[in-house]
Amino acid sequence: MLPRSGPAEPPASVGRFIHITDLHIDPSYREGSTTYSQCHRQPPHGAAADGDGHRRTGVFGIPRVKCDSPPALINATRDHLRLEWGDKTDFVLWTGDSGRHDGDAEMPRTFDEIIEQNRIAANAMRHAFPAHVPIVPNIGNNDVSPHNELPAPGHKRARRTFAQLARAWKDLVPSDQLKTFHYGGYFAKDVMLASRSEKATLGRRGLTALSLNTMYWYRANAKVGGCKAKDSPGLAQIAWIRYQIRRARERGHDLILIGHVSPDAENYRPTCYGGYARTVTQLVPPPSLMGADPAANYSAQQQQLPAIHAQLFGHSNVDVWSFIGQDISALAEEDLNNSSGGDSRGRLWWEREVDEETGRFGKLIRQIWSADATPAANQSTAVDEDSGMLANDNDDGRILGETLWENMVDDNENDVLAPNKALPSDYVDKLIKEFERVLMLKSRHPRLGVTTISPSIIPKFVPSFRVFCYARAPIKGKWWRQQQNQQQELSLSQMLLPSGTLLDYDVYWANIAQHNKQVESGSGVAKSEFFQRLYRFSSEYRLPDLSPDSYLKWARKLVESKKLRKRFRSLAYLEPAY
Repeated sequence: MLPRSGPAEPPASVGRFIHITDLHIDPSYREGSTTYSQCHRQPPHGAAADGDGHRRTGVFGIPRVKCDSPPALINATRDHLRLEWGDKTDFVLWTGDSGRHDGDAEMPRTFDEIIEQNRIAANAMRHAFPAHVPIVPNIGNNDVSPHNELPAPGHKRARRTFAQLARAWKDLVPSDQLKTFHYGGYFAKDVMLASRSEKATLGRRGLTALSLNTMYWYRANAKVGGCKAKDSPGLAQIAWIRYQIRRARERGHDLILIGHVSPDAENYRPTCYGGYARTVTQLVPPPSLMGADPAANYSAQQQQLPAIHAQLFGHSNVDVWSFIGQDISALAEEDLNNSSGGDSRGRLWWEREVDEETGRFGKLIRQIWSADATPAANQSTAVDEDSGMLANDNDDGRILGETLWENMVDDNENDVLAPNKALPSDYVDKLIKEFERVLMLKSRHPRLGVTTISPSIIPKFVPSFRVFCYARAPIKGKWWRQQQNQQQELSLSQMLLPSGTLLDYDVYWANIAQHNKQVESGSGVAKSEFFQRLYRFSSEYRLPDLSPDSYLKWARKLVESKKLRKRFRSLAYLEPAY
C-alpha cells in the first residue's frame, strides 16, 4: 500500500493505521464441539458429525456460523499483528464487542466474564503493538450486561460498567479523559501529534480519535430515549462532539470518529441520528461531483478546519460503507430543538450552550469534559473511582446526572423498537437504494459524510481487518496517484491533499477453514501468513482516495452497473475469500 519511494514527496509523509473490530472472545469455545451448542459442547451420542446443526468445529473456529472466536484465533491474530504490523502501524482503532454473545442458554454470560474478555483483548493489543503505538478502544453492545442495555450516566450499572472497563483497558484511556469516560463511556485520544515547527513548515496537523459510546443512540437500548430532551445522554454526547471539534480547532488537530454501531436511520433513534448527522457534516465541504468546484472545496475545507477525516464503525460484520448527512435524513431540524428555530448564527439551543459554556452543557464542560478541568479555589471536587462521577460540594450536594438522568426515557419517541438482531437479506440492496437517493438529492451542494463499516475478527463470515493508508503531512494528489500507477481524470488529483486525508485501505482475511486442516494434518500455520490480503480499495474500485468525492463517484457507477452491484455484494460478505 505504501510507496517505497517517491520523486516529489518522502515516504514518511504517508502512514498506516489498523481498524479491528468485534473480537467476541469465547474462552468456553471447544474444538470438536457442535455449532448447535454455540461451539461449547460435543454432539449427542450417536449424532452425525456434520448434520442436523451438529457441524464440528476446528481449532480456529468455523466460518459463517453463530459461534464466537476461540482463544486460538485471538492468539493467532495477536501474533500475526505483532510480526507483520507491529512496527509498521502508527495507531490502532479497536471498535468494541470483545465480549462473547449471550446465545447459549446453558451457559449464560456474566458481567465479570465480559470484563475479563475485554482485559484479554486489551492485553492482546498491547502484546501486538509497541508501547508507543496509540490503541483506542471502544464500547460495543456486547461489552455491557445484559447486551444492548446501558442505562444513562448516573445509574449504578452505568457507573460500574465504565469503571470496570477502564480497569480492564488500563492505560488505553488517557488519564486526562478518565472523568469523561467514567461519566459517559466516551473519550478523546491523540493518535498523531505535530510540533509547532511541523505545523509551520510541513503543514502537518495533529490527529485526535473520538471514541463514541453509540449505546446512547442505539435503538435497541431500551434504557435510554432519544436525543430531544434536555437531559438526554445521547444529546449530551453530541454536544461533547461539538466541544471536541472546538478543542481540535484551538489545538490545530483534525478528527477521526470511531464507534461500534454505525449511524443510520435504522440503528439510531431519529433525533440522535439527526443530531449526529448535523454535527459531523457541518465540517464537510460540498463534494465536487454534486456540482461544486474541487478547488473551492479545498478552500472551504481549509477555512472550516478541523476536518473529520473518517467515521469508522463495526458491529455488522460486513465490509461496506454508506453516506450520512442531513440531506438524506427525514428528520426535521425542529425535532432536535425544544424551541422553534435557532439564534442569529443558526445555532440550536444546545449548540449555543456548548459554544458559550452556559447552561447544562457549560456545566458538563467545566466539571467533566475539560481535559484540563481544575476546580475553582472555593470548590471541592473529586472523582469517585468506583462510580466515576464527579461530585461538587457547591452543587447542592448532587452528583451531576445522578437524579436527572437515572432511568430517563423520552416518551416522545418510539422506545419499543425491535433491535436489529441480524442483517436483513437485502442489506446491500438497501444500501444501493440509499446511494440512489443521495445521487437524486435536490440540494445541489449537500453536506455528506462517509461512514465505513469494517469486517470483524469473529468468523460470522471470515476473520478480517482493515489496514488504512493516510497522509501524515500534506501531499500532492498527483504524486500519490503515480505511486499507485493510477491515471485519474478527477481534477482533485492535481490538488494538495491535507494531512490526515485517508488515501486507501487493504482488507486482510484469515482462511480458517484451510488453517484448521493444516493443524489437523500436523503441518501447522506460519504466524506471519495467518492473514492474507483479500483486496485493495483503490485497485478494486479504481478510485484515487477515500474522499466523499471518490465514494460518490463509485456510488454513481454502482447504481448504473449490475455487474458492479454484484461485485459490491460479494465484497460486502467477503465472498471472494472462498
